[in-house]
Amino acid sequence: MSEKIYGRKPVLEAIRSGQRGITRVYLLQGSRDNALDQIETHAKARNIPVSLETRHRMDTMAPNQNHQGVIAVAEDFKYADLQDVLDIARDKKEPAFILLLDEIEDPHNLGAIIRSADAAGVHGVVIPKNRAVGVNATVLKSSAGASEHVTTVQIANLNDAIKKLKEAGVWVVGTDIDTNKNFYEYDYRQPVAIIIGNEGRGLRRLVKENCDELVKIPMAGKMSSLNASVASALMLFEVTRQREWQTQPPVTPQPVMPPPPPRVFSPSWDSETPVRVETPTVYLEEPNPPERDFFRSGPDPGLKAPDEGGPQGDVTSDETPSSDSPGNNKGGGFHW
Repeated sequence: MSEKIYGRKPVLEAIRSGQRGITRVYLLQGSRDNALDQIETHAKARNIPVSLETRHRMDTMAPNQNHQGVIAVAEDFKYADLQDVLDIARDKKEPAFILLLDEIEDPHNLGAIIRSADAAGVHGVVIPKNRAVGVNATVLKSSAGASEHVTTVQIANLNDAIKKLKEAGVWVVGTDIDTNKNFYEYDYRQPVAIIIGNEGRGLRRLVKENCDELVKIPMAGKMSSLNASVASALMLFEVTRQREWQTQPPVTPQPVMPPPPPRVFSPSWDSETPVRVETPTVYLEEPNPPERDFFRSGPDPGLKAPDEGGPQGDVTSDETPSSDSPGNNKGGGFHW
């Protein structure tokens, strides 16, 4: 059996991976760019025949598909065995990191999930045969060719896969909204398998019961769940974050506080109350000019005031008081 692969990135990754045989590559006549040149170069390097076709012929070969000027005829996708995934983890000397999908039906979701799995470093993806989409041309295109690089297992019974993983020392963590533990509160540094449920129904009852732990993604909005591909990405990259930080923890530099600015005092000369400075408990006594101190304390006791009832001098409105006058009665009996 064979199938057609559409799109530049999917065809290029299918050729580069070498995971399945490709019998022929069709390119659109008169359409040349860097991507098509790469496809032709890799195809010829693997001795894959390349044919130039008209747009009408290309559209006929790929009805209702955005072929982007390239179509490849390839063998059916080859699924791996569950043991192959465990062997990959062992060969890399890493704790197993596996993704199980419980009846994902949308090929676009599956493609996006596999793309995230490839980016997060998952050792393998496990999907059921029944009531779930398999890896096809739409999945390959939605994954931008990542499905050609991710080891994918198709199994008849997902619960059998869970049992085998537990026997191999892998902890199984499922996602469910009706649990109290948030997904970032679990330790994923041990061998772990993450299970993502169906887009609408979530995890099936028996699958949920077979999990070692159930976690949830906290939701703050009106919606009760996320798209399956988005939930997968959050879960997978939390595993990656914990494992990377175990060997290379992030260093958060402590902020360096600048020295405090010098205190600047701005006394108010028009107020007799203490001036409040930066610290509420610190006060500065206001300095006073000498003349204000004088009026506040009264005349100098060394000056002799005239006797009460004594002559105050004959000063009229057009006369200037003489220098030997006892005073002008404006300053307590002293000379101005």
